[in-house]
Amino acid sequence: MDSKEKVFNELRKQNVRITKQRRAIIDVLEGKHLTIQEIHTELKKRGYRNLGTVYNNIDFLIEHKIITQIFINGKKHYDLTIDDRSHSADSHIHVTCKVNNNIIEINDSKIFDLLKQQEIFKNFDIQKLQIVVEGTCIHHGTEKCRTDDACFIKQLERKENL
Repeated sequence: MDSKEKVFNELRKQNVRITKQRRAIIDVLEGKHLTIQEIHTELKKRGYRNLGTVYNNIDFLIEHKIITQIFINGKKHYDLTIDDRSHSADSHIHVTCKVNNNIIEINDSKIFDLLKQQEIFKNFDIQKLQIVVEGTCIHHGTEKCRTDDACFIKQLERKENL
């Protein structure tokens, strides 16, 4: 049984329904960081047209920590947090390029541990920590910047997958 089915079974035990629309949103978000408009566009291709239903289901999925909302380059994006070893809804690091909007998730618990060990948090139980690192690479402003081979984010992604 994969991690999605485990989460769905836990929700069913709480008498929470996993509707076709909710499953479709989860499928659309797999491996992607999408805005609500991008999710809606993908869902319309699958026959789900009601934007209000999308918003309601997004809220439900956030509440149950199946997805998380992050702000990247000034826009709300949604990210699947189940079936992904690199993060949870409460522990999240994203690095994004402001030029081509490429996004990567990095998994480095040392960063979270370092922050949690700071004196300022001594008497504070951190329950959620999301980090978004936005920037541009050395190729910023050149045509080379727009190619995936030269993109710093894509290079990081290749390292993470090794």
